[in-house]
Amino acid sequence: MRSALFAVLASAILAPAGAQSTATLRGVDVYRSESFDAGAAYRRFGDEFDNYVRLRNEGGAHDAAKAEELRAKMQAEVAGLPGIAFAELSFTDFFSADDRALYATFDVVDKADASRLAFNPLPAGDVPDPAGLLAAWKRYMDLGESLSMSGQISMDRPNCPGFYCLWSGTPEIDGLEARFKAGAQGENAELRRVLAEDRDGGKRAAALFVLSYSVSGSDVLSLCGGALTDPDPRVRGAALQILSDIANHHPELPVALLRVLPRLDDPSSAVRGKAMGLLVPLSERKAYRDVMLTSAPRLVKLLELHLPESRDLAYTLLGIISRKDFDKGDYTSWEKWAKRAAAGKP
Repeated sequence: MRSALFAVLASAILAPAGAQSTATLRGVDVYRSESFDAGAAYRRFGDEFDNYVRLRNEGGAHDAAKAEELRAKMQAEVAGLPGIAFAELSFTDFFSADDRALYATFDVVDKADASRLAFNPLPAGDVPDPAGLLAAWKRYMDLGESLSMSGQISMDRPNCPGFYCLWSGTPEIDGLEARFKAGAQGENAELRRVLAEDRDGGKRAAALFVLSYSVSGSDVLSLCGGALTDPDPRVRGAALQILSDIANHHPELPVALLRVLPRLDDPSSAVRGKAMGLLVPLSERKAYRDVMLTSAPRLVKLLELHLPESRDLAYTLLGIISRKDFDKGDYTSWEKWAKRAAAGKP
C-alpha cells in the first residue's frame, strides 16, 4: 500500500522517460466555498489560466517567475473577495507515459466557516538547530529523493530504526538514520523546543520527523496529535505521514482517529491527501471503519474534485468502508449512501 500511495504522489512531481513536456489544464477545483466556485474561477481567470499554462510550458527561469507572479495575483484576488477569510491557489502536474496534465486547486475558507482555520498560534521563536539534526534531515530527504527517482534505491519501505522511514540501502542514508536515532534521545528536549517555539514551519516539520525516531511510540503519537493543529500545513502533513507509517507497521499503537478526521476538511489540498493516505490502512479495521462512516459525506466531496490524487484516494476509501462498487463518477449513489452512513444507517 505504501508503494502505491508513493507512486501516486511521485507522478505529480517527476516526468517518466518519454512523457510529453507540455501541459494541458484539465481541471479547476474550488475546495470549498459558498462564495466562490469553479465556474466563477473560469469566468474570472480564463485568460490568466491560459497565460499561466503557456508560461509553465515555456520552461525558462524567467517564465517560471512570471508564472508564479500570476499564480500569486490570482490567489490574492480571490482572498480579497467579500466573504472569504483565506484562499490559496496551487497547480499540480500529473504525468503518464505520453501525457502531462495540469490541475488548479483553489483552497478557500469562507468567513462564515472560519472555524476551519482554528489552528495553534504561530510561534515566534528562532531555536538553533540541535546538533545539526534539522540540516541532516534535509540531506536525508534530498539524497533519498534523488536516488529513488533515478532507480538507485528501492521505493519500498525499508526496515526502520524509528517510527517513520523512507529510504535505506546506502551507507550515508543508513548513517543519517542512526544519527536521527541517537539525536531523538540526546537532543529530545531541544527538538521539542523547535517543534513548539520556532516560527519556521519547515524547521518544526523536520524536528517532528527526527523525533519520530524516539523509542517511545506513545510519545510519537502524542507529538503527532498535537502537530495536527499546527498553523503550517507542512507540519500537519508531517504528522499525518508519520501516523501513516505507524498505521501500516505498528498496528499495536492506537491512532486517535477523531483528531485525524478534521484534516479531511483541511484548507490545504496536500494535507487532505495525506489524511486520506493515513485512513486507507486504518479503514479495514472495524473500530476505525465505524468512526470513518461519519465522514463519508466529506469523502464524497473529495471524490468530486478533478485532482486525481483526491479522486483516487477518496474512491479507494469509499469502496473499503462502504463495501459498495458504485462507479467513480456515480456521485448520486455515493451521496445517498454517504448520507445514510453519516446517520448511522450504512
